[in-house]
Amino acid sequence: MQGNNSDFEFIQIAKNSEITRLVETLDYDLEKWIEYSTIPLPETIRVNPIHLENKWTISKLNELGAKRIKWVGKKTLGFQMPWIKGGAENLETKKLLQSMHNSGRHTRQEAVSMIPAELINPKPGEIILDSCAAPGSKATQIAELAKDDAAIIANEPNKGRMNMLVTNRSRLGLRSIAITQHDARNFPRVPRPGFDSILVDVPCSGTGTIRKNKGLWWNWKPSVSKSLHKLQLKISNRCASLLRPGGKMVYSTCSIDPLENEIIVTKLLEKYEWLKLEKIDFKEIFPGLKYNVGIEDFEPFVEDDVFLKKPIEESISQLKNCIRISPSQNNSGGFFIAMFRHVGGGENAYGLNHKENWPIEKRNLRNDHGSPQPISSNRREVLEKEWGEWEGFTGTLWERGRTIIEASKTLGKYFFEPPRIDGAGFQLPGNHWHPLKVRQLGRVAFKDSNSQSIRPKAELLKGHFSYPRKHIFNIDKELLIKLLEENVIPLEELNEEFNNERSGSILLDINWINGRRLLPAWLGTGLRLLLDENEKLILRTQRDDLI
Repeated sequence: MQGNNSDFEFIQIAKNSEITRLVETLDYDLEKWIEYSTIPLPETIRVNPIHLENKWTISKLNELGAKRIKWVGKKTLGFQMPWIKGGAENLETKKLLQSMHNSGRHTRQEAVSMIPAELINPKPGEIILDSCAAPGSKATQIAELAKDDAAIIANEPNKGRMNMLVTNRSRLGLRSIAITQHDARNFPRVPRPGFDSILVDVPCSGTGTIRKNKGLWWNWKPSVSKSLHKLQLKISNRCASLLRPGGKMVYSTCSIDPLENEIIVTKLLEKYEWLKLEKIDFKEIFPGLKYNVGIEDFEPFVEDDVFLKKPIEESISQLKNCIRISPSQNNSGGFFIAMFRHVGGGENAYGLNHKENWPIEKRNLRNDHGSPQPISSNRREVLEKEWGEWEGFTGTLWERGRTIIEASKTLGKYFFEPPRIDGAGFQLPGNHWHPLKVRQLGRVAFKDSNSQSIRPKAELLKGHFSYPRKHIFNIDKELLIKLLEENVIPLEELNEEFNNERSGSILLDINWINGRRLLPAWLGTGLRLLLDENEKLILRTQRDDLI
């Protein structure tokens, strides 16, 4: 039935849907809302600002007709393409855009979902939680805005969705993210004083995503939002208790239902007297953004249920500091955002029952759920013997199995090294991730293949890092072009420097499009690049630009 309807019939169905009846109670232009909600979204892209080739990426997008989206924030490199989502003009363009995404040069992301990270406004060295992080577009954006030098806990309880989060962190080569697996309603206490910032992008009904999820026209009922309300409130309550004094908490949904938005906000304001909605200068931060303020008239939404009791006037009066975004206002999806500030309350607000004179509890902790551990002295000695000591290294090295990991210093310094305080107030020894279940940490830097050698991985080479000293060969553009054309160059065709090198993994140092690049390669009977097809396609595109 749905697939056979004409556009006219579809619009008629849309006008009579439950979602439309909800919109009629909101401060929206109903006709415009229906007009925009029944057409596909434009394709929008976020460029990775810390990738070594971000300038080339922007220039290539501009060649394809991209326009900068200023209303998503001044720091975010958001672009809108001249076609609908997935509607690139030809197969060659589609392949190029997919390779740019897969190689971490940009991220395909809805424009409105770029706004929360801008409000977080992360700084290097800060401690940040993304409580419901999968698939990872917001967590990775936060890491990028913090120059990949913060400590970002990206949490996701669902294993399947967590895999998407891991994939997105990996393709961007980010070192400042630790991926944890906890129910956000019961997220563990972290060292005092708590998080500097928390993003609470809760599971929601998704009514604001109706432009890409047409099934919502038929499937959404008020009971859907009602069933999610308690979950959203529990997650928000827990996150509020983990926020440090002076810290900020951004609450967001892609829902238009006040039950998932304004009513959640007012309940938080009533429960925590030290939590206030911050007035945001949207015109300054998000130039050109069109929006509505939060809804203050709750009469259409309040029922007899205890959790829907009408909020008090004091909390309602702060709702003018929230924003609602309608699909028609910016040609985007629908979105809701509120930003809280912890204005006092100290440790009582953090919910601790700690007594300073209590001793460290003597007990054996589990091995951190199989989490990465600091690199052993033996493994580090082998690494430095193979690749030399790194100069000016600003991160930390970890290991799990045969994998050597690079992570930001802040992650280890704040979450791993300090003693812990449990719910009873006892101190637990430091140098453990406990109680965090850290499933992934930082970026994969090297793989120890035992029988061969320790090989640098592509993730390590995507951003700025301290370079190894050994097994690095300067090459010219002509040699790289030849490698791209022939795949393998016999050893006898290479210069003497290569002939004197041991067989195994090496790095090729070249002054390419945007300056210095290091490319992984393998030297045996010949020389070949250790790059996936996405990187090779990008290099061939850049080669064609040079010729």
